[in-house]
Amino acid sequence: MDALLNQDYDRSKYEVLVVESGSTDGTLNVCRKYEMNYDNVKCFHIQRKALNGKSEALNFAIKLSKGDVIGVFDADTMPRLDVLSYAAAKFKDPKVAGVQGRLLPFNVRDTVLARFASLEELLSEYALGGRARLGAFVSLEGTCMFIRRSVLEELGGWREDVLTEDFELSLRALSAGYTVVYSPSVLARREVVVRLRSLLKQRLRWYRGRLEVDITLLRMRRDVRAVDALLTIATPVVMIMYASTYFLPLVASLHVLQEASVAAGTSTVFTFLVTMMISRRHLIEPFYGLLSYLYVNLVIALNVAAVFLEVTRRRKVWVKTERAYQQKLNPGR
Repeated sequence: MDALLNQDYDRSKYEVLVVESGSTDGTLNVCRKYEMNYDNVKCFHIQRKALNGKSEALNFAIKLSKGDVIGVFDADTMPRLDVLSYAAAKFKDPKVAGVQGRLLPFNVRDTVLARFASLEELLSEYALGGRARLGAFVSLEGTCMFIRRSVLEELGGWREDVLTEDFELSLRALSAGYTVVYSPSVLARREVVVRLRSLLKQRLRWYRGRLEVDITLLRMRRDVRAVDALLTIATPVVMIMYASTYFLPLVASLHVLQEASVAAGTSTVFTFLVTMMISRRHLIEPFYGLLSYLYVNLVIALNVAAVFLEVTRRRKVWVKTERAYQQKLNPGR
């Protein structure tokens, strides 16, 4: 809240709407104090009814908001004080429908698991930046993101029956011909999970959420962004295929499989080198970069589980990610 209210931007030109739904840490009471001291802050409490509580809260907020551009920040996100200035500049281009900012973890060294989760998210973040430079698909990531109100209204807002509302909205925006850009200047830091149980729930939701989207949204697209979006959707399946390369040396006598084994090995070495560079840049001990190979196997296992859950049509469950400060308040959970 402090970061949003002390932006290097005219406070009379933006409002902060806080929508609380089912928190157990006194969030609403804290927000009420800000509401009493700032004219541009409004706080609301709603009872969750939909599958996706976040989508429900966002759709509630957009009906009450006044601005032409809607910005979204999760409670665990700390935007830099120039975020609004840089984001506003991007919307001077009428072709830009949405902006995704750069996200960096701020609690990298909290636990061993936080280090591995940070490496995964940082690798994904750098990949997104690289794909954006190539003109590929840019997905909204759920926080530190901005989108024109007119586009949201045309697309019908956020869907409340999906697990990854931000990714699904990005596909609908792409299908409608809109452009979402990635801006590393729009920078925010967010918290990564620090406990295994929280990580398993969060990652399963993310990975399964990619599989449940309607790929027919892209049937009319024949460009690089559409192809990249399809590859992103297929990430869980690709991870399973990657796991199968572990067995290639056993059948390496076949020429085609030999080539596949070499390609897989080259990809693994390249990813490892990039991971080591990222760990050094973000002050993660090199030791954890070396052990990231073990964490990759956990990621693969979770992708396998996500595919299984989707193929067998198991009931979808949207679970709010438990954060570090909440776990300190509830150590027995």
